Amino acid sequence: MPTPTAPNTSRRPAQRPSTTLRKALTTLSLVLIAAGAAAQSESGETRLAPIDVEGAGVERAFSPVDGYVAERSATATKTDIPLIESPQAVSVIGREQLEDRDADTLTEAVEYSPGIAVLNRFNNNIIDSIGINIRGFQASDATYRDGTRLFAGLPYDAPVEPYGLERIEVLRGPASVLYGQGQPGGIINLVTKRPTATPLREFGLEMGSDHHKQLKGDVSGPIDDNAHWRYRLTGLVQDADSPIDFIEDDRVYIAPALTWAPSARTELTVLADYQKNESDYYWTGFPREGTAYDSDNGRIPEDRYIGIPGLGGYESEVYSVGYLFEQLIGDRFTFRQNARYRHIDYDVVDVFRDYFANPDDPDDPLYPLNEDLTELSRDARLRFDEGDTLTVDNQLVTELSHGNFDHSVLVGFDYKTLDYEARNSGFRNPTTDIPPLDLYDPDYSQDYALPTTFTRSRTEADQYGLYVQDHVKYGDHWAFTAGARQDWVREESLGADENDQNNLSWRAGLVYLADNGLAPYASYSESFTPQYGVNEATGASYEPISGKQYEIGLRYRPIGWNASFEIAAFDISRENELVALPSNPTVQDQIGETRSRGVELGAEIDLTRGLSAIASYTWNEVEVVEAGGAQATNGKRVVDRPEHIAKLWLDYEFQRPVLDGLGMGAGVRYRGSAFSNADNTARYPSATLVDAAVRYTFDNVRLQVSARNVFDDVKVYCTGTEPSSFCDYGVGRNVLGSITYRWD
Repeated sequence: MPTPTAPNTSRRPAQRPSTTLRKALTTLSLVLIAAGAAAQSESGETRLAPIDVEGAGVERAFSPVDGYVAERSATATKTDIPLIESPQAVSVIGREQLEDRDADTLTEAVEYSPGIAVLNRFNNNIIDSIGINIRGFQASDATYRDGTRLFAGLPYDAPVEPYGLERIEVLRGPASVLYGQGQPGGIINLVTKRPTATPLREFGLEMGSDHHKQLKGDVSGPIDDNAHWRYRLTGLVQDADSPIDFIEDDRVYIAPALTWAPSARTELTVLADYQKNESDYYWTGFPREGTAYDSDNGRIPEDRYIGIPGLGGYESEVYSVGYLFEQLIGDRFTFRQNARYRHIDYDVVDVFRDYFANPDDPDDPLYPLNEDLTELSRDARLRFDEGDTLTVDNQLVTELSHGNFDHSVLVGFDYKTLDYEARNSGFRNPTTDIPPLDLYDPDYSQDYALPTTFTRSRTEADQYGLYVQDHVKYGDHWAFTAGARQDWVREESLGADENDQNNLSWRAGLVYLADNGLAPYASYSESFTPQYGVNEATGASYEPISGKQYEIGLRYRPIGWNASFEIAAFDISRENELVALPSNPTVQDQIGETRSRGVELGAEIDLTRGLSAIASYTWNEVEVVEAGGAQATNGKRVVDRPEHIAKLWLDYEFQRPVLDGLGMGAGVRYRGSAFSNADNTARYPSATLVDAAVRYTFDNVRLQVSARNVFDDVKVYCTGTEPSSFCDYGVGRNVLGSITYRWD
């Protein structure tokens, strides 16, 4: 048995009351007082119309989507407008589509949308957005919940639980004019399930591959006869293994919600959730010899684990509380305030391949592999992180008309704050002693020592944003959207000077609405990401990393069809990236630039005879314009950005009485080849994966069996062509069976 040296893994001493939490409680108190005063001051009570949870009523931007084709969205403009009037490409994934495809992760939920490229790797399920690219840019800091930023920009975070979502909206292209700092590829907005005015109850059990077991439930309805008070409680417990030995995928999720709507002029919804995850971040370290082709020792198993079993891996706890408040003021104004306080606490015990040079022979080209490529040198890192975030978004909307012009004017002010503390052992800690691992015949009982010394860090950051937007309709055929936003960002880290950055973002778009359902559009939009520090080349403070996009497109909503078709062409440039100077690689300057351009085609179709479909094709070229240093990669493609992506999902529900209740779906996902290194001398393979599902509904029961990667086509992804080049495996077949009972 191993005799480990145990580090001090106690999380932290008792913490002082969080400044962020105090701000959150103060904000909530103020809005409750305001809501109560507004409700009492209204003359004549007007009842809220019940929300039709089946989607048969008028769709709103946060309500359930009836089928696969959404009519409205608030993500692109923060106002409830028809999708066809948006000057940027938007995809909406509703609850029905998520259930038909049995999407259990955020990656699975968005992967059929245009402009989205996902990695077919197990790590997608640990930190979802790391494996998602939107128009060639990573979505790791581009996830929002109910319009406010969800992730705090921490090195790790928690996976998203899709069961708690009503719909998912993907806005493609820069969005800083409404949301502040972010990448130019776009954002993912998660719309939470809300309390309903009619009863909704369901209970489900799911079992499948890798000893997957999941129990879930969702109940909602009115509390009083007039539905002034409504509640919802959504929960899930998961106990599962994973495709990798010794890695679990366990989860607990619970999300209560309460709505108070004393009249049609006032509504307050309080949302809370708690989530605990236990898993492991899967690091790989396999040579090409033994994965892409057999070695003298055979083939390294796809489920091989290179860590130390039982150390805990990745554990996180997240809880949040927030509210969505809306108040009509007079006949012309609507005030909205969305707020969320979120706390995350995670522990990471990583054991992985040594990423640095051989300490005994820095010129060793094979390290961390041995000479015969059978043994892997390893390192370990421990980190214990804790983060508090508070986001508050205030919006004032008014509708104005003069002549043939109808204006929807939005003025907003939002605030985001982050308080982040960490204890990190770092790489190559002198107290660490992890023995090498035989990749073909691993001995997990070897003695080891985990790091016992840590570096403490703390970061506090605030962002204030003031924005204005005007969405103008001229007659029945023209829609124009223009907006601007000023951001003030402050960041201070332990032991460092305060950094302040300001940025002004713009957006404008024009849509023509033809009588036959065609809607061509054109738009320009910007993004920014703060970059802290001093430019060594100029002596001035760094400017924010900036992004800008030009987009033209065409939407088509055929008259008499419940269908939507779109095509979009875009050109994005991201500038001011921090890279080494060509004349002096030891000095960094803001001359880096990346360009992404492409064309997207998408379709969502609901036919009355039981057929639904989603289809997309994306051509995307992402290249390095300026890389600095020796400029070895200038003009090269960015690593792991496929040029061609195509997806198709068809779902059919039988209409004949003898087959009533039977439905089935099938999908194909094609991900083209992509370069696997910066010099563009090696490629990852293309992959065509098939998904399928079949379901049968009778009385109040729904039975479903679904499978991802039906033909178990597992690709090998290698960073080079040498026998020692590192490789990892794609994810194999996964089968899930479920039974769901619904009743009123």
